Amino acid sequence: MTTVTNDPNPLIERLNSLNKRREFLRVGGKTVSYLAVAKLVAACGGGSGGGTDNSGSEDLPDTELPETDRQTTNDAYRLVRRTSFGLNPAAIADFEALGAEGYLEQQLNHEALDDGPLDGDIARLFPLSRQSPIQLWAGFPDNIAQTVLHTVQATQFRQLFSRRQLYEVMVEFWSDHFNIHIVNGLGPTLKPQDNEDVIRAHALGNFGDLLRASAQSPAMLFYLDNFISDGSPGSSPNENYARELMELHTLGVDGGYSEQDILEVARCFSGWGFPFPPGVTVDGKAYGEFWFDASKHDQGAKIVLGQPIAANGGQTDGEQVLAILLNHPSTATFIATKLCRRFIADSPPASAIAAVAETFTQTGGDIKAMLRTLFMGSEFYAASHRKFSRPSEFLGQIVRGLGVANQYPRDDGQLFYFAQAMLGQLPFFWPTPDGYPLAQSYWASTGGLLNRWRLSFLSYSTLIPETAVFEVDYPRLLGNAASVEQILDSLAQKLLFITLAEEHRRAIVEGLETSLDIPPGFEFNVEVATNLAALLAAILISSDYFQYR
Repeated sequence: MTTVTNDPNPLIERLNSLNKRREFLRVGGKTVSYLAVAKLVAACGGGSGGGTDNSGSEDLPDTELPETDRQTTNDAYRLVRRTSFGLNPAAIADFEALGAEGYLEQQLNHEALDDGPLDGDIARLFPLSRQSPIQLWAGFPDNIAQTVLHTVQATQFRQLFSRRQLYEVMVEFWSDHFNIHIVNGLGPTLKPQDNEDVIRAHALGNFGDLLRASAQSPAMLFYLDNFISDGSPGSSPNENYARELMELHTLGVDGGYSEQDILEVARCFSGWGFPFPPGVTVDGKAYGEFWFDASKHDQGAKIVLGQPIAANGGQTDGEQVLAILLNHPSTATFIATKLCRRFIADSPPASAIAAVAETFTQTGGDIKAMLRTLFMGSEFYAASHRKFSRPSEFLGQIVRGLGVANQYPRDDGQLFYFAQAMLGQLPFFWPTPDGYPLAQSYWASTGGLLNRWRLSFLSYSTLIPETAVFEVDYPRLLGNAASVEQILDSLAQKLLFITLAEEHRRAIVEGLETSLDIPPGFEFNVEVATNLAALLAAILISSDYFQYR
């Protein structure tokens, strides 16, 4: 076997040239990146903006990918990948040591997982994400951009480096479910607190507690206009929160409520708000704290979903509505359906939905119990390769799969921030109350696919050692691999945790050997092998294999 011992610069220059000309996208006369892009684009009907249906009910044809060659790796690809923002060696090691059930319990008991210096890093790097509404108001509006940046980047940092991966996945899930656009009037002063005290505090707790916390969140009350809802005589209560409470937070659009129910619920929540302007304290409550204004409440009798609510109930009117909604069978089914769509498939089996809904009912909305039912069910393990990664998972897998653990990008996360913005899923930036879509039909749009492809080109220049934005763990990824074939096989196992189909593997190997004008099996020195690994990583990142979880 020939070994490269001379100056590697010509070979490295040729690798750079391949990337610049995009020749690695068609090597050996065969397309090796986005092997099903034509099918996916055709199924979407073209266009660049994606779908608009957030229900997750639209399916695209699934791309057939080969199973892995080891059962433990296959299980890891499915369970660990779908409960995280990307596989990494530490998560795989935990899974293999604990088994599926043990790993799930470890992740569910997130508070017992040592996250090291992560909280301290968040406080140091992104202090505005932890400030109170009063503190943020003191710098408002000049601090808007920095507050938004800190809040988004703190979320991304946790997704990348926290050991509590399932917890962070559920934080994202509930952030979408109770979506609040952060750049919305007073939103930058209120959303950071909502993120900490509502979403993060209850992400793996009880759905009822989460719903009640959201109903009293100043950020939600401002976003959906309930803080100005006046039900006093001669006024009409604002219906925005009432509508979204039933349509998006509990019952679902087909959950059995009427327009009259919306009006009645709006009456029940009239007067729910917070003191404004900042600096004003009412009944011991300050800006950023929930306050019930009895003078703006409709004190008349109401009927919600057929259940009477007596007159003069005050704040308890809204609390009774929340109890009615929590006990309604449509809420159990709606929450179960969304969880199954998130973790199993865009159109999940009815049996899985029924099982999770039953757990919701039996446990009073225990989120951990619902997740145990979901992940231990046979439907979850029969769902291999049927979930398309959203941008947070796509980008998270790049950093978690390639990088050194806890190595924050050297540009302070700017590339990751703008890459996620480019792909259309920047945290807290979805403009409407329904949250970022779950369905493949939205993310696999023409524009979405092309942007991922463009980022694969960019990834090569950010992975080569001389210009890498984050530190890539090449010693682990390469091992003793020195030839194109060896390096590709090593990357497939350590980045994808899956075996490439032989036709795809041969196309990449033969195409690169031809392009580099080297004989089959030619072994490179470490410097060239490292640069070649960066190019092959870019190819795999752009491939179908990397898009599914």
